Amino acid sequence: MMPLRRCLAWTGVLALVAGLANPSFGQEPTKRVTINCIVTPPPKIDGFLDDACWNGLEPVSGFFQFDPVNGAKASEETYVWSAFDQDYLYFAFLMKDAQPDKIWAELTPRNEWENNDSIAVILDAYNDKRTSITFELNPKAVQKNSIETIWKSGAVMREDGWSAEMAIPFKSLRFSSKKLEVWGVNFERYIHRLNETDYWTDVDRDLPKLQQTGELCGLTGLRPGYNLEFFPYAGIRMSKWEQEKDSKAAFGLDAKWGIQPNLYLDVTASPDFSEVESDPFIYQLSPYENYLRENRPFFTEGSRYFELSIEDDYYGGDISLFYSRRIRDPKFAAKATGKTGGYGFGILGALNKEDDGDSFFGVARVQKDIFKNSQVGIYFAGIHDGADRNQNAAVDYNFNFKNFYYIRGMSAFTFNEGASNARNGIHILQFQREPDAGLQVMSGFQRIEDDVAIRTGFIDQVDVQSFDLMTGYAWRYNKGLFKRFSFDVGGELRQDSHGNATGEGMEVMFFSDLFNRIEVHGGFDLGRSKYQVLDVADELVWTPDYIKTYGGNLDFSWERGGFLKEVSFEGGWDKRGVYNEEFTAVVPGTQTSVEGQLVLRPRSNLEWSIEGDWIRQTIDGTGAEAFNGLAYETALHYQLTRSLFLNTRFLGETRENQYSLDFLVGYYFGAGNIVQLSFKKSERNELLGRVGGYSITLKVSYLLRI
Repeated sequence: MMPLRRCLAWTGVLALVAGLANPSFGQEPTKRVTINCIVTPPPKIDGFLDDACWNGLEPVSGFFQFDPVNGAKASEETYVWSAFDQDYLYFAFLMKDAQPDKIWAELTPRNEWENNDSIAVILDAYNDKRTSITFELNPKAVQKNSIETIWKSGAVMREDGWSAEMAIPFKSLRFSSKKLEVWGVNFERYIHRLNETDYWTDVDRDLPKLQQTGELCGLTGLRPGYNLEFFPYAGIRMSKWEQEKDSKAAFGLDAKWGIQPNLYLDVTASPDFSEVESDPFIYQLSPYENYLRENRPFFTEGSRYFELSIEDDYYGGDISLFYSRRIRDPKFAAKATGKTGGYGFGILGALNKEDDGDSFFGVARVQKDIFKNSQVGIYFAGIHDGADRNQNAAVDYNFNFKNFYYIRGMSAFTFNEGASNARNGIHILQFQREPDAGLQVMSGFQRIEDDVAIRTGFIDQVDVQSFDLMTGYAWRYNKGLFKRFSFDVGGELRQDSHGNATGEGMEVMFFSDLFNRIEVHGGFDLGRSKYQVLDVADELVWTPDYIKTYGGNLDFSWERGGFLKEVSFEGGWDKRGVYNEEFTAVVPGTQTSVEGQLVLRPRSNLEWSIEGDWIRQTIDGTGAEAFNGLAYETALHYQLTRSLFLNTRFLGETRENQYSLDFLVGYYFGAGNIVQLSFKKSERNELLGRVGGYSITLKVSYLLRI
């Protein structure tokens, strides 16, 4: 029980720190907009600015560049009008452009476009300068938002640029249930031909963006009412896998209930994910599990409420206490998320179908805002599978001070029935000084003990300990060839969790960002390393001898827009340890890798992409080939109309000649309403041999909102 006591002790310390938080660290907004309640009929949301409600209202303007020249006046004028009534928050925009024929916009499904001309509203409805929701629109009126929700929009091209309108229901927003008439707000515009990002407020790159929002004043008498959404679906599926055929009807339900404006409950029963893309082929070149991205909507929406402070950062990004892919086939799942009084929280429960029975997942996360831009939190994730239990508890923190200094970390402990819990800790500490230009410093400590086992989450390696240090310098330019250039030198000392040395290394890296949207990154590393291999009991053990390691890599990417939309290339060459197929031994060898992608956009509604990842490993001394494989993918998206789309995707790999084919055609017949026909076919190699089959699914989903 000693680890649990340490966990509780840390919780007490962090709670004390939270209690000492001083709200006086806030920053006065640089701009303010006073919103008016509409007394005339509401605007018709079509993108035209001829509605009576906009007449007589004074727009805000005077945008500043965030990029490329931070703080300079925006190259083109942008005007924003705002108003509200009891049901909606309204915005109108006029984006002036001296070369309207070069405005770039794609016709895609919602949330799918990138690097288009666009306008966005960033709302901090809690006015805590920490949380926000973004509503973004391109000139073809295709929506994008940071949280999946329902809103109305329209956009049109003009001789002097383009214009847009938004109507955001208060039902679609999360905000304090207390009387709060001032919200944080900012407006962001992207101009593709100039590769320019503008904000309404003067946003300094070295400060957190939400700390630099303006104020939206005058929101009086808000009555958000109930937000109850039902997404029932019905479908028919025909499938064949090997010699077995199956045809069945399927029914399910997703529901969302806005219990309070700041508290939401999401429920799913018998969900169907037939529209979700097949997983890519990832070669298994080590005994560690590969991480797969979550694409299922129920688990992606609101996922930020279940993240640790260290996730997706420079260090510790491969560790999570809750990895939603563990819930492979949920019968039922529910989650409650929200924020009140500076506390953000997420609670999730799921009943997962297993071959030998069902398992229950439970996750609880609470995070407290403290000081100006810092947080502390506690986390629990557990699974009960018959007689077996796995429980994981953690405290984590993220302290931001002097604008671009960060200290992040966590301590977690895992508990498994029938297993030793003597050495079950995960401890991570990170320090970061990373201004946009100037001295860069990152350092970290990570310790994962050998009894750690997280069945609810993801961890790629145990019995490791490391010390990292990186320092460098970054230069920012306002004209010329380079927009930004940085040069870094780093080192690492590695041990097992008992303190025995397992390796060390150093690397030199450079990062360059050019004004013509070309990015070039590269580096060189050298060191030596021991490796973990499987013993006769299928347990990972460290090899006794070191293997010398060195190599280099070079990355190139060019985002252009238009017909040749994007080109990227990555190549690497390394001297390193090469595993045998059973991962029971490792020998000195060489690995060569080449990865590339080409994206073409011949029309605004048609996109074709092709990409590949080739890896070859050879054994030093004999020159024998240990591994040679190419994983590839090609995809085509055709948006026939704003409502009708077609997706097809073919992916495979050459080493064992496996492939998957996805085909999806869909038609939107209203907000949240869609009919989809999907076809999936694959051939894969499994333990007992090669298997293959297909499935055809017709699915109709309908949104009922009360």
